[in-house]
Amino acid sequence: MPENNYTLEVPEDISPSRIDSFIVNKISELSRSRIAELIDSGFITVNGEKCRRSTKLRGGEKIIVEIPAPPIRELSPVQLNLDIVYQDEYLAIINKPAGLIVHPASSTEEITLVHGLLYEFPDIAELNDNERPGIVHRLDKDTSGCLIIARTEATRLKLIEMFSNREIKKEYYTLVKHVPRQTKFEIKKDIGRSSHDRKKMSVNARRGKPAVTIVTLIEQFDNIASALSVNIITGRTHQIRVHLADAGLPVIGDSTYGNAAKYLTKEVEAGRQMLHARKITFEHPITGEKLSFTAKIPDDISNVRKKLEAKIAR
Repeated sequence: MPENNYTLEVPEDISPSRIDSFIVNKISELSRSRIAELIDSGFITVNGEKCRRSTKLRGGEKIIVEIPAPPIRELSPVQLNLDIVYQDEYLAIINKPAGLIVHPASSTEEITLVHGLLYEFPDIAELNDNERPGIVHRLDKDTSGCLIIARTEATRLKLIEMFSNREIKKEYYTLVKHVPRQTKFEIKKDIGRSSHDRKKMSVNARRGKPAVTIVTLIEQFDNIASALSVNIITGRTHQIRVHLADAGLPVIGDSTYGNAAKYLTKEVEAGRQMLHARKITFEHPITGEKLSFTAKIPDDISNVRKKLEAKIAR
């Protein structure tokens, strides 16, 4: 049973082009490698016929792209000794460590936060989400910090609605190369999948979505680097890292968008992106109580900060 179907009409006046090149520019969610897999598996047809990766489009063709639903996998509880900041019968707040993927994906068999959640909160296995029980938002693998976990179906649905309505405030702490010219400023640039590298996001994407990031300077280390507090109004993939890199403030340790900071990253021995979801504030989705939780800045970020201090003290 397909998860999604796409029907693409090829313009009559198109210049001859390969089918994979045409599709990758039409469906931003699909990478070129994923399109190749779908073609090889027979999920992409041209005028009702199976095609090859090298199939040339001449104009006027009708392309059907079927994206099969991922197989439902059995998730086993795994004891991960999670840092539970808060819990009640409806929800929990986890301080996610860096290096841990939030939920399973077809591209990896790694142990994830979800495996640990099933150990700590077996009840989430009953929620209406077999692949990502309890997950209502996410952090990148190498980003640490506060994450809300739903423990009941009513809580899960309400939290999804609250995130959609931007009723949940998230504050991040990050160390970046350079120092912003203003102590507080807003970055408002659309973000979408890069047309040059489908694994990356970009502010120059053809079909970007609105993204707003508010940045406040906390501390500066001469003109070399700075510590920032970052609030995101929207929640686009890689938003903070993309916006800051575009603003000339690459996150130290960011191997994807922080190329401009790679020498500083090596010098201060940053083993991952220096980005931490420090604080989350919201109204309890069931009781209405105002809640705010803070996750302690982890040792690896604190150690890099100390090295930056030592660097300017020389």
